[in-house]
Amino acid sequence: MLLVAGLLGFGPVVATVEETAPPSATDGLGADPGNAPAAPEVAGADADAEIVAAIQAGTVLKDMTMPQVLQARGEPLRKEVIPPDAELWHYAEGEVAFSEGKVSYVSLIASPVPPPATPELRDPPLREQAQPQRHLPSQGQHGQVGPPPIRVGDTYVYASKNPDDSAASLTTRRTVTAIAPNVVLSSLSLERKNAKPRTLRFDRQWNLLASRSPDGSGRDYAPPLKYYDFPLFPGKTWQQTTTETDIRTGAVRTHTVAGVVEDWDVVTVPAGTFRAIKVSLRTELYDPSSGESIPGTDVSWYVPEVKRSVKSVTTGKGGGRRVIELLQYSLGANP
Repeated sequence: MLLVAGLLGFGPVVATVEETAPPSATDGLGADPGNAPAAPEVAGADADAEIVAAIQAGTVLKDMTMPQVLQARGEPLRKEVIPPDAELWHYAEGEVAFSEGKVSYVSLIASPVPPPATPELRDPPLREQAQPQRHLPSQGQHGQVGPPPIRVGDTYVYASKNPDDSAASLTTRRTVTAIAPNVVLSSLSLERKNAKPRTLRFDRQWNLLASRSPDGSGRDYAPPLKYYDFPLFPGKTWQQTTTETDIRTGAVRTHTVAGVVEDWDVVTVPAGTFRAIKVSLRTELYDPSSGESIPGTDVSWYVPEVKRSVKSVTTGKGGGRRVIELLQYSLGANP
């Protein structure tokens, strides 16, 4: 893996160099008896034909209001309020996020089935996030993925393996310990007895700001190393150059990233089967002290419900390859 000699691999998921060294029943589409479904009453006098058609089809679009989403999809299984002005609605088919009362991103994998003639009483169970889940794919996904609602207590366990060397593996547990002003992640190797955690600092988009080891060494990144550029949607691209500074020696290196968001995909890892959006990075690490320039790649699968990538395949110096997969996870409680 590459960029930060392993810090960029799999964005905020992959093990770092210090760790691997020797990085519905809808209620808005009721049918008139004996007739075709009635056109929904769209909230807002200026609602256009596109929104009317979307509601009739049970589709959620970006910038829809909450009443419009209720007409299109019905009541969610669960609502999360995310201060100061955001909400996350959980449906059986995925999630819808709101900011200031309007849809900011959509992750719904299928249209709801038409409501039965006689409403069914049901008590859907809440999904246990720590258990394996299955998210089936659908055709024609048109949503955007916004920045994740990161919370203190979000915990992820990853396995990082070298396909050519089974002995060169590492399991780490990463836990969010703070979210303001930046996201702070404690990273602990589970294979090392008496291991001490490292600290990683990110912005709210999982872009790396700094790393610190228990011995006081570390690196800073300015601007933050851009693993992601939210909102994510197929076809989006970005480029960035970041300066890495060793906080002890002052030595600098340059990281160049070219990212592209590919299509939605289904990926299976030990934690379960997920519907993910695929993100590919081309990377280059340049060390001015030696003149060495090392190219690399990083392909990851980001799952909105998990709020992180669940798998990554990276290449780095000498063609070295690593595969990183999510073993298990749990999400922090609502504030």
